[in-house]
Amino acid sequence: MPTPALKWFYATPERKPYLLTERLRNSFWELRLGSLWLDAVSVEVPFAAEGSFSGGPVRLEWEPNHWLRLSARPAAPALADGVKVLLLRKPLLSYTDAEGRSVHEWWVQPAEAEKRWQEVQGMPQFGQLARLDQ
Repeated sequence: MPTPALKWFYATPERKPYLLTERLRNSFWELRLGSLWLDAVSVEVPFAAEGSFSGGPVRLEWEPNHWLRLSARPAAPALADGVKVLLLRKPLLSYTDAEGRSVHEWWVQPAEAEKRWQEVQGMPQFGQLARLDQ
């Protein structure tokens, strides 16, 4: 697995905004996603970073070694593919939220992934819901 994900997703990252911001930016820039800009906005669980990708707003939220949620408007498939490469796993699901953001979620534990999938099915605030890990 790429080393960058080991330091901020598969382990608890730094609890200093500057250090976490630098780790995230460099992780994605190593994948040549240079149009991504992130700033850490929460250094407690759930961790969060906000910024922009190709001119549109993005947000990452995660609980280390459990789940990660990427929200973007407009949809950012290249960024979702970058997260997939960093985590070495497919996203569990994708949907459009009530604010029109494209959302992808990754889950580490199969039982938690299945529970989340069951939880979101039929919820009216989620449009275009799709399971992607199968």
